[in-house]
Amino acid sequence: MKGNETTRLQLVCGLGLALLLSAGPVAAHHIMGIPHHTYSEEYPQIPIVEVQAQTPHSDVHFTYMPGTPRPGQDVRFKLYARGREDGKPRTPPMKVEVYKETFFGGLEPVRDAFEIEPGVGPERNDFKWFINFREAEAFKIRVHYPDVGGGVEVLDFPVTIGETDDRPLIGAAFGTLVLAAVVVGVTKRRRKRQKRAEKRS
Repeated sequence: MKGNETTRLQLVCGLGLALLLSAGPVAAHHIMGIPHHTYSEEYPQIPIVEVQAQTPHSDVHFTYMPGTPRPGQDVRFKLYARGREDGKPRTPPMKVEVYKETFFGGLEPVRDAFEIEPGVGPERNDFKWFINFREAEAFKIRVHYPDVGGGVEVLDFPVTIGETDDRPLIGAAFGTLVLAAVVVGVTKRRRKRQKRAEKRS
C-alpha cells in the first residue's frame, strides 16, 4: 500500500512539473531581451513594442506597431539584423511562423509559414511584413534566422493582441497545486495510521 501511495505522489508531482516546464522556453543558443514599449522617430505618436535578441554571432532588432494592437487590426512587423563582429546588415531570406499560445503553454499554428525578404529602410536591409489577428490572444512570431557561420536560430517573439484572459491558466496551475497538497496530506495521514497499527501489534 505504501508503494502505491508513493507512486501516486510521484505521478502528481511529475504532472505539476511537466505543466511548469511546458510553459518555459526551449533551450537555445540565443538570448531574448524583454519586450518593452517605445516610440519611433517615424511615428512618434504611436507606441511600438521592441525586442532585442542576440544570437551567437548577430544582433537582431524586432518591433511591431501599434504596440497595443486590437483584434482585426493590421500589425506591422519589422526586423533588422547585423553581424556582431563586422557590423554588416544580415539580409538572408527568413522563414516566419505564427503560433497561438494554448491553455497549458503550448503552441498552435494559426497560418501557413511564409518567407520574408529585405527591401525596406534607407539601405533596403530591413524586413517588413503585416499580419491581421482576428482574436484577442497571446501569439508567438517564430523567425528562423540564418546566423553567421551557417547555423539557424529559432527566435520566438511574443505578441499580445487585445486583452487576454489568463484566469483559466492560473486556475489550472492553482488546481494542480491544491491536488498535490491533498495527496501529500492523505499520504501522511495514512502513514501515521500505519505506524500506530504497527506499534499496537
